[in-house]
Amino acid sequence: MITHNNESSTSSSEEVSSSDNEGAPMQVDPPAATELTHIVEFEAYPPADEDWSGVRALLDSLFQGISVDVGYFSQTLIDNYKVGTVIKGADIAEGEDDPVFAVASLLPLSLFKDKSKFDQLTSSLLAKCESDVLASVEKLLKSKDSAFLINAKFSNLPLQITAQLYKALKMELITERKENPEYNVKNLMIFGKSYVEPEERRNKKSRLAAPKIKFQSSELDSLSEVATDLISWKIKDETLAPVSNTPCDNAWQGYRSILVIPIEKFLKSVDKIVENLSAEV
Repeated sequence: MITHNNESSTSSSEEVSSSDNEGAPMQVDPPAATELTHIVEFEAYPPADEDWSGVRALLDSLFQGISVDVGYFSQTLIDNYKVGTVIKGADIAEGEDDPVFAVASLLPLSLFKDKSKFDQLTSSLLAKCESDVLASVEKLLKSKDSAFLINAKFSNLPLQITAQLYKALKMELITERKENPEYNVKNLMIFGKSYVEPEERRNKKSRLAAPKIKFQSSELDSLSEVATDLISWKIKDETLAPVSNTPCDNAWQGYRSILVIPIEKFLKSVDKIVENLSAEV
């Protein structure tokens, strides 16, 4: 069980893989009693049909600006639960809403059996590509060696839970690749929320260069360093602030972005991501 304090958070003391520990609580040491203002407890589960609405809401926010059947995408994610986790509240009383606070999943493109719905998504993504990446992204979207990686969550989710999601995803993927050749993909397309700092916030040197996309979640900024391609598009009437345990008063123009990353580079990066997220707690 993860106990989270809205004003401070604690590092995790135990890993969890949702496939092997259905409903198993994620463990952290509780903060001192004097720090507590509001306790939220979380548990990790494999995605299930009962999570469809919550997963759909998270994906609907993540997929802003592109044409995609979010309900179909949500069901495909739930149907392929072996490499995936949802984070929900613990001790939800019967009859109460059980919201999904986060979902993480890896979905090989071969899992999308409805060609018309997948073609709709493909066409929309290609329309967002600049000319220098169009050919490579089109090739990826036609390849069975590609997969989508989804990590959609509430922006104020504790960082140690994000760390646990990446740990679980890596463990489940390594296991599934041994048993199911469909998961032996070579490249990942990772969706993320992003923004561009306004010119007055950038130093003189960076003002002379093209504006740089920054990700709302710090782990995606880290992954962008090993990405081979990047696609981004602006979201009308949306502002975003970086996710951090330190309060941020600034918010900037929202974007959505896709990082293209070789899967082996992703797997090698996970341990560093977890270490960095834990250091931010």
